[in-house]
Amino acid sequence: MADGLTVLPATGAAEIEQYIRFPFGLYSQFPHWVPPLLMERRDFLNPRKNPVYEYAEIQPFLARRGTRVVGTITALENSRFGQFHPTERHVGFFGLYECERDPEASRALLAAAAGWLKARGLSVIRGPTNFTTNDVLGLLVEGFDDDPAILMPYNPPYYAEQLAQFGFSKAKDLYALEVRAEQYKGQLEALARRVLQNSRIRVRPVDLKRWNAELEFVRRCYNEAWANNWGFVPWTDRELAAIAKELKPLIDPRLAFVGEVDGQPAAIAIAVPDANEALKLARGHLFPLGLIKILWHVKVTRCRRVRVLALGVLPQYRRLGLDGVLIQRMIQNGIPLGYQGAEVGWILEDNEAMLRPLRHIDARRTKVYRVYDRAL
Repeated sequence: MADGLTVLPATGAAEIEQYIRFPFGLYSQFPHWVPPLLMERRDFLNPRKNPVYEYAEIQPFLARRGTRVVGTITALENSRFGQFHPTERHVGFFGLYECERDPEASRALLAAAAGWLKARGLSVIRGPTNFTTNDVLGLLVEGFDDDPAILMPYNPPYYAEQLAQFGFSKAKDLYALEVRAEQYKGQLEALARRVLQNSRIRVRPVDLKRWNAELEFVRRCYNEAWANNWGFVPWTDRELAAIAKELKPLIDPRLAFVGEVDGQPAAIAIAVPDANEALKLARGHLFPLGLIKILWHVKVTRCRRVRVLALGVLPQYRRLGLDGVLIQRMIQNGIPLGYQGAEVGWILEDNEAMLRPLRHIDARRTKVYRVYDRAL
């Protein structure tokens, strides 16, 4: 290729390290990007440590001009996605796409991922998914003037143009909405009182002393409440254990609740401090001072906002108003703790059942993330 452009599989520890470190230079001119922890990225791309490798075939690629890295991408064949979406067994995925403002490099990277998937008999490439719909998903297309919340993506605005030039089109949009403390005027208080007058219903904090039992309900609620959602694939045991280990230190029972009906868990709501504010201070390094900065910011100076990671009601208990009560409890507890707002997302663009109560409290859509498809 011209100017020594090559796109080759990333193999070996040295190339994976280049792959991981490339975005740190690329985003030096983008102040809202939040550097991931290098240690976490190494584990994420390690087949022995990331549970996704147990059921997916994953191939990272590096684009170079000469010896200089100019872009990255990963192609992924997800066998579990085909199991739960049998009419889309032909879909493969790409993720971890990063590229300079270089149309030729962009086309070459996307072509490499598309070619790898086509050679495996797949006929559609979808993404970005990093690596599954249970992880960081979509391309930011609206809302570039704010830092991403924890476990949400950020990317340069020109990525959408690069994907469009390669023939990608929208498959689905995902929304993030913001609830600001100063805008909340008690809109859900009357609803909460009315719902909780029903003696069958109660709302309690997540019990960290019974973490394993609570985790089992999170799994059940997630699997049942999200079962019909676009792109849904249940967690494996190891995936759930991994994300629970990562997030448990952030969980505050004052911001995480279980809704019960007749003494049985029926709904879940989990919000966590937006630790991205602390991760930004660490600049990718946990040691020697990164961990101290993270803990100090999360535990002492406190993050400005929370991210609502999960909000779901088992199908048989919908229409009881539990979703509104759970939102009200998070707001009621979060404001006295000093949080200025919450980001709720992602939410599918056509999930009216979840968007409706958020509109009721004047939540504002602040970000749009897009997942793309292209025929191979």
